[in-house]
Amino acid sequence: MDEFMEAINFRHACRLFDPERGIPDALFGKIIEAGRLAPSSLGLQPWHFVAVADGKVKSALRAGCGDQRQVTECSRFVILLARKPHHFEPGSPYLADIFHRNGMPPEKINFIELRLASGRAEILQWAKTQTYVAGTQMMMAAAFLGLDSCPVMGNPAEIARTISEFVPAFDMDEFEVVWNIAFGYRAGEQLPRVRLPVEEIATFV
Repeated sequence: MDEFMEAINFRHACRLFDPERGIPDALFGKIIEAGRLAPSSLGLQPWHFVAVADGKVKSALRAGCGDQRQVTECSRFVILLARKPHHFEPGSPYLADIFHRNGMPPEKINFIELRLASGRAEILQWAKTQTYVAGTQMMMAAAFLGLDSCPVMGNPAEIARTISEFVPAFDMDEFEVVWNIAFGYRAGEQLPRVRLPVEEIATFV
């Protein structure tokens, strides 16, 4: 438990990364694995992670992220994508595949009939929400490993265009950019973190 709380307190939104320190592949693989193993509603895992280490690609992505320096100074930049709604409609190949793997009949899931969504817009919102669960687990895994992270927002359309430019084989028509996380090693000490007291943020019934 002490190690867990140490990781909780270590994690912060790192504003300044050491650009000279790279994350070893084996260590970064554990972060991706943490995202892969994250919980998802109905076990549908509606995400995809684009992990960027190439400096040229990071430089191109920086413009679509408000010119934030973390994009280029971090060791690895991860773009979290959500699958678009058609993947979760009855008869979709994705549903058929994932339920075959889980040993469940795909016809069991119909978002509309189950009143989980009223249309494609809500299905997309559901898928996006799931990526935040996976990303948060990745950031906590990084903290436990002594690595730093920082959530980075940006312009989804610009980021999607950059992915298509550098990875033309990747079909961005199937995915929606949701958010991004920079991973690396901090340069210097973090600023004091200010959090509201428990009684202001939690209600116990």
